Amino acid sequence: MYVNGSKIENAVLQRVKQKIQCTKTMQLYPHRRKKRRGIMELVKIKGVQKNKPAREECKNMLTMADIIEGVNAVLNPGKPKINWFAPAEDAVAAVHIKDGKYDEATSNPSVVYGGKVSDDKVENLKVVAYEGTEGAIYAEGAGTDVTVDTAYISLAGDGQGIGGPASGASAKYNAKLTIKNAVIDTNGRTRYATAAEEGSVLKVYDSVICAHGIPYGDDIERPDALMSTPPPALEMDGNTRTHCTMSNSSSYFYNSKIICDGWAALSTESSEGYVYLEANDCDIVCTKSGYGAYSDPGCHDYFNDCNFDMSCMAAIVAGNSDMTFNDCTAECGSYFALTHCVNGWQEEVADITVTGGDIHTKKECVLVKSHNMMLDLCDVNISSDKGVLVHTIVNDDPCATKVTKDVFGVNVVMTDMDVKGDLIHEDTTREMWVMLNSTQLTGAIRHANVAFDKGSKWVATADSDVVFVTDVEPAQIDAPAGVTITAKGAQAGEFALAGGGKLLVTA
Repeated sequence: MYVNGSKIENAVLQRVKQKIQCTKTMQLYPHRRKKRRGIMELVKIKGVQKNKPAREECKNMLTMADIIEGVNAVLNPGKPKINWFAPAEDAVAAVHIKDGKYDEATSNPSVVYGGKVSDDKVENLKVVAYEGTEGAIYAEGAGTDVTVDTAYISLAGDGQGIGGPASGASAKYNAKLTIKNAVIDTNGRTRYATAAEEGSVLKVYDSVICAHGIPYGDDIERPDALMSTPPPALEMDGNTRTHCTMSNSSSYFYNSKIICDGWAALSTESSEGYVYLEANDCDIVCTKSGYGAYSDPGCHDYFNDCNFDMSCMAAIVAGNSDMTFNDCTAECGSYFALTHCVNGWQEEVADITVTGGDIHTKKECVLVKSHNMMLDLCDVNISSDKGVLVHTIVNDDPCATKVTKDVFGVNVVMTDMDVKGDLIHEDTTREMWVMLNSTQLTGAIRHANVAFDKGSKWVATADSDVVFVTDVEPAQIDAPAGVTITAKGAQAGEFALAGGGKLLVTA
């Protein structure tokens, strides 16, 4: 034993040096310490190779007759068939232009209170009618190309069918109808303000079109005729639609207001192949209970710089159809979009593309009812009071399409976004696929396949379960303390996340 410069002092010094070295080692390689507790620092996670079902081409298309037959079979079995598309046989318009000529003999001047009418132009028209069979402007025939400049149209009384002579303004059988500076206001069940049918083209500029329907709500009996109110699965009420485009027709709206009290502002029906609906710089409003726009199979809807103020949802996309929103705003009492598939073809896909804009919903941003979907969000400010971006469920609609094979599934792509909200997949008949491109997602993901590009990050705010189908760098995934992400990857492991959460990977 030595006192000064002794062996004891040398031994203590050696132990201190060892301790310092050990501390440095743990700082440089903290996983070595954490391994003792069964948890490792997150390292690069290898994704699994998983084939996504291919998108199948869907060429199936129902005719109007097919739809009538199918809906009657499910909702009106054993009873005489009802054709809710057909207008009343005694319907008559104030101004009837047929095959390029003003047909005075079949027009109804008794409801006209001003205006000038020729074969191709209607000016300063004033129409007030109180019977459900009386309409304002009806243009039909391939030779018809008429412009209405300045009109006030007020219609009351219960209508029948879609479009036709009893509408506020309707085009049919390949006619072209342009409306400028008009106010069209309707009151009554199934009382359409505007319509385009059978290969026609309708254009509306700088106008206000509004459909009120008949009063409905608490203690007011609902109409019980087939398709006189929205199907219950659509989660709304009302008894008329403001506008409808159908049967290979096109409609365009510019700098206009389209308003409904209930059911629908801009609707579609049987495309019979191809329907086009476009709105530019428009205000689309549902005051009481309804949707902004619908896209049936074979329908293509485009909205540019539009404002949606919705009692319920902005959009419903059904079957093989699409909607595109560019720089739109939407304030929605329920969802931004609802999608569903009821035509019987499991390869159908609903396409929704949203670029720019601001969207706020009280419920889920997007609700998917047993439907394949391609949801493409780019640089969108989107939020939900419920905290859910996308929620998929099994549809309880009696007309819901049954799935018997692997289908395209629910595909969500987010690009150039910083977004908060959950992705919850509860449709057990198909898979969900999520792709993040230069996006930070803060929210839970449940039952989905997830892919990241190098510029993306996911912060899970609640327990989640996913399949990584791309490699994940440590900086790309995080969760706060108490949150566990359960994942499938190429290699198993248990990892500590920077925020205090945990990642459990099974191979």
